[in-house]
Amino acid sequence: MNAEVVAARVLLIGGLLGVALMLVGVVMAAIHGEAGLDQVVPRRAVESIHRGHPADTVVSLGQIAHGLTRRPMDPVAVSALGIVVLFGTPGVAVVGAGVAFFREGDARFTTIAAIVAAALVLSFWLGGV
Repeated sequence: MNAEVVAARVLLIGGLLGVALMLVGVVMAAIHGEAGLDQVVPRRAVESIHRGHPADTVVSLGQIAHGLTRRPMDPVAVSALGIVVLFGTPGVAVVGAGVAFFREGDARFTTIAAIVAAALVLSFWLGGV
């Protein structure tokens, strides 16, 4: 499979999955009422006070994981997971295209894809993600 097809498929699937997760979160919030936050998670409330953001927001991957393991599941965490999927999709597409370029024997575009992937990783690391 050529690199363009790999990148296009990853972007399509990642985009659809991310949007679907966000919509599921919105529907869950509508069903549960009050954004599904009948009870604010105490740990999130304490962290929110110290960091200066509302208690009903999810601001870390750990909070997303915690919200997804709660019963009932936290609709805000489901929607936040959709945003994370959308955010990560282009990076996965770059890596997939790089692998496809490597398999095709295209050293120039493999190198370019590797540089772009390294720049993405560096920006995440420097940004504190």
